Amino acid sequence: MTAVVTILVILTILSALRILIGPSLWDRMLGLNLVTSKLIMLIIVIAFLQNQTFFLDLALVYALLSFVGIIFIALYIQRKGRF
Repeated sequence: MTAVVTILVILTILSALRILIGPSLWDRMLGLNLVTSKLIMLIIVIAFLQNQTFFLDLALVYALLSFVGIIFIALYIQRKGRF
């Protein structure tokens, strides 16, 4: 199971690189979405390893906040900063 955690951490770092080197704003937003999804998976794996169910609640709340945040950021970018 430590291999799964290691792979998820490496993939999160690679996704963070997409945020830094993304040529367009949409690439950076895709990288942000990738990082949040990898962190959610990491929280779920840690919950499984430690046999703690409250981490699953934390992952669910983080997923919902991430989804709403990405939607608002996409709308903000699409409308060029006008709300």
